[in-house]
Amino acid sequence: MKDSLSVLGRAPVARIPGALERPGAETYADGPPGDPASGAEEFWKRMTLSAAPAEVSSPPRIPVPAELRSVLSLFETAVRGSVTGEPSAPSAGALYPYEHYAAVPHPQGAAVYAVDPVQRRCRLLRAGPQVVHALEQSGLDAPREQTSVVLSVVRPWLSMRKYGDRGYLYAQLDTAHLATHLLCLASENFAGAELRTRLISTSLSLLLDFGGNCRFVHSALVLQGGTTADGAGADGGPDSGGAATDVAQTWRCVDDRMGAPLGRAACWPETECWQTLTEYRPRSAVSPAVPAAPAALFPGVQESARRQAFPRRSSLTELAARRRSTKDFGAAALPGDALEHTLAALGTPLTTDLPEVTGLGATLVVRRVEGMAPGCYPIHGDGLADACAAAPDGDELVRLCMGQEHLRHTGAVVLFHAPRGELFRHGARGVDDALLRAGALAHLLYLGSTEAGSAITTIGGFDAGRWGRLAALPKGHEVVYVAMLGMPGESTVKLDRLNRAYAHNER
Repeated sequence: MKDSLSVLGRAPVARIPGALERPGAETYADGPPGDPASGAEEFWKRMTLSAAPAEVSSPPRIPVPAELRSVLSLFETAVRGSVTGEPSAPSAGALYPYEHYAAVPHPQGAAVYAVDPVQRRCRLLRAGPQVVHALEQSGLDAPREQTSVVLSVVRPWLSMRKYGDRGYLYAQLDTAHLATHLLCLASENFAGAELRTRLISTSLSLLLDFGGNCRFVHSALVLQGGTTADGAGADGGPDSGGAATDVAQTWRCVDDRMGAPLGRAACWPETECWQTLTEYRPRSAVSPAVPAAPAALFPGVQESARRQAFPRRSSLTELAARRRSTKDFGAAALPGDALEHTLAALGTPLTTDLPEVTGLGATLVVRRVEGMAPGCYPIHGDGLADACAAAPDGDELVRLCMGQEHLRHTGAVVLFHAPRGELFRHGARGVDDALLRAGALAHLLYLGSTEAGSAITTIGGFDAGRWGRLAALPKGHEVVYVAMLGMPGESTVKLDRLNRAYAHNER
């Protein structure tokens, strides 16, 4: 990223480290070298909007195809309980840095649609053999009768424009929450569902014209069992007998194959940001694809723990609709059975193609939990190890969490951490995999906490080095995500939705 700021109407000054510079722009201190009016006019042009010409017609509206209705029913379920209309999954700053696409059967082979669950709008982007080819080249089977594929696509800029470089980490974690949310819902509402992450996304990126639009494919949710052509629910499909007909009436679908798939090109700050990411991000999958199979994502979880992941046998669909990120924690101690109940969710089996790992770890930091002595306890698949360090007091906790005062009364903390060798051995791919696994496990903690009736939030603003030293993590481990547990407080303001990135030392 270039290190100067473009300011029209001023004479050249020293470059400002870390600021953006538009390619070809000058930096000025007093006045432009020439007519001030011309500079102002050029600046005005950059700020001006233009409506589409009258001769440019809107994409024609088409009926919602039967093959797409089960996917839309899944998104209808995914937004239940949400206060924003987005899928009911955590998102740093409520920025939701992702988009959704669906590939479904089509008379010409397969078709891909852009899906907007907030506006209940979908756009047909491509149909025909090129869709089939792109899916197969990416390691996915082309959708056939009663199958479909939901693609989760990351747009890092939406987070990075507020949180800087760390916004990329937030975008990955947010999309991991989303993918896990959709997988949990689909596992209860479809005959089969699996999350595929070992994708070679080059063909899909070309198909969707991501090259100049600063996005990339994160994962693919493969669904089995949808709606029949007449609109009735198929065996295993979501809400048999009615939901498919409802989405045909409430969703709007257009044929946008003649337009640009993603609309106008990305703005120049996003393009500059994207150029810095391409220096680090993996260009293709580095490990061979493996069959998706149900397994706990936390290493070493025993079969007995998997069976007790949700002791009250609650519906994940119902829990997802009630899930909330707490605004602050109250001073009351966290009941011990609520903590045990929440941690049990780590044993939930999820059907993914993520390879087995041994390096990912988790450490429980107990501060105020009924029946437990304060301290730091390594978490194993079959329970907790002995305490290895002392717990932080309120002041130290706030410092570790970058001044987030509303976390002062946290009852317990779960630190997800991974060895540096495993994080970096495969380049940025290893970082992405660790964030995906940590985000998925954190999402399960959300559901477990919801069933237990306690409060939870996850944070991305924390001092990883100091947490590692305080919790006596294994040498060489990096903290990748932090979940805070406790009892709900009384605040009505969710601070991370403010414009200021308050946990990043902004003033």
